[in-house]
Amino acid sequence: MPIADDPHQPPSDRPNRTGEDPFEGLLLDENFVQGAAVRERTRMLSAQWRLHEPVDPGGRRWSPNRPRNAWWSRWSDSRGRAVLAVLCGLTVLLAAISYWTGRGPYAADRSAPPAPHLSLPSVDAALPGGGIFPGSKCGTKGFHHFALPPAAESGQSSAPGPQLTLGSHGFGSMSANDPGVFTISLLLAPGPSGPLELAQPFGPEGVAMEIEGPDGLVAAAHHLPVELDSDTARTPEGRIRPMAVEVTVPAAALCPGYNGMSVARDLVWPIDTHNTITGPPRYTLSVSVSDPAIGTLRRTSGSPVAGDVLTADNLLH
Repeated sequence: MPIADDPHQPPSDRPNRTGEDPFEGLLLDENFVQGAAVRERTRMLSAQWRLHEPVDPGGRRWSPNRPRNAWWSRWSDSRGRAVLAVLCGLTVLLAAISYWTGRGPYAADRSAPPAPHLSLPSVDAALPGGGIFPGSKCGTKGFHHFALPPAAESGQSSAPGPQLTLGSHGFGSMSANDPGVFTISLLLAPGPSGPLELAQPFGPEGVAMEIEGPDGLVAAAHHLPVELDSDTARTPEGRIRPMAVEVTVPAAALCPGYNGMSVARDLVWPIDTHNTITGPPRYTLSVSVSDPAIGTLRRTSGSPVAGDVLTADNLLH
């Protein structure tokens, strides 16, 4: 039985003289048929891919210029970029929420003061506006420029004689470039035995102030001047009969590494949502004045408290 010639073989030059169909009764070999089908399919796809790049059944386009099955190819389309943008946005939002609420891994403790820079030793120095900063005492526990009277720990408000009371205290700054100041108001009561006349500016050595925390002294100053409540507090003899005074302490009185606003916040008694005091303040503020007239008036009043020092603090007695 005749077999089909190779389709690529040039046709015979012999003319068909009989007029009969030359392929009548011809049987095609199976390998020939399958090969022709494959070549025709290849030709059709090549023509189509010249106009449009191929697309697989999953809808993803393929290009011979980029590696297939690359791990980052999942994010190359618009859906991947959208998912990545949403994840980044959620991360930023979580960081902001945790910072301001004080919870979570991104939270910042804005109430606690920074730790002291112990590698930066401090020395005694004059303060702007008057007063002395005892920087060499930073970190010392129990330091007071004026030695407190023995009864100071148990309170002096119940004893007769002169009294010194802490009216208010706080820290303020006028601008970002202003280091700020502590402002402390004091009230002085002479007692029933008569007026209390002190040497200027507020006793011979002025006012002393100390702030102490768990790690010792964090701020201090002495020989501080005061601002009187009125000019009538001055006597013709050059002494003063103060009832209320204000003391200003510059931020330079802080030991290295401490922030004035943070320290001032921790001088206030902590309270809960029901305005109930939950414990003592983190820092203790002590303000003192010394004058021989204080000891004299105590003896006249029969006070059990001895000495020439009056002190007030932010604790409850």
